[in-house]
Amino acid sequence: MNKKTYILSFVALAVLVGVVWFGSQNEGGIVNQAASILGNDQEQDNGSAIVLTQMADDLVLGSPDAKVTIIEYSSHFCSYCIDFHRDTLPLLMEKYIKTGQVKLISRFVSPLEIGLAILCANDQDKHLEMSEHFFEKATEIGSADDVKKTALEVELDQESFSQCYDDKKYEDKVEEWFDQANQSGVTGTPTFFIQGEEIVGNQPFDIFEQAIEKALE
Repeated sequence: MNKKTYILSFVALAVLVGVVWFGSQNEGGIVNQAASILGNDQEQDNGSAIVLTQMADDLVLGSPDAKVTIIEYSSHFCSYCIDFHRDTLPLLMEKYIKTGQVKLISRFVSPLEIGLAILCANDQDKHLEMSEHFFEKATEIGSADDVKKTALEVELDQESFSQCYDDKKYEDKVEEWFDQANQSGVTGTPTFFIQGEEIVGNQPFDIFEQAIEKALE
């Protein structure tokens, strides 16, 4: 896939935010919760090993030896993704991730600038802080300058971050996230794979709990 097809610039950011938030206001089922992001209606290979297993440079929360793996595909401008990170993730952190039973692999299909910032923050062991900041402040981000300002707010070393960000050090990795989402058949966010079992949308905590407990057995 040509990277111009899926790497979004801030020129199109206002359109992206409008589509995602418009879709989130509609009442209904999972289809309305999952904002379309990839624009690919072709059949996908849902069993592709490249997307359902951990890659060497993945962003991981939790013990590397955890029995259960959750792979998350989210966008920072999807309201249901924001809800998941605000309401559901803290519960998963307390019950499963901090206790070493589950690890969470996050692959973000957000604009290029957002992905670069998160991966550059990861060089300073603060990818979670950077990512959560974007989820909290999504409606306030309108330019690349706004993205760079977050480095101050999460207390990163500015010189190191700016060099990484300006050089687009992790552009290939951001592109890879989109490729992995495409190969997994992901057409909307948020989408999760718990030991390969797909969960679409910000489902109630007990839905995640049931899938995790099943995998733990």
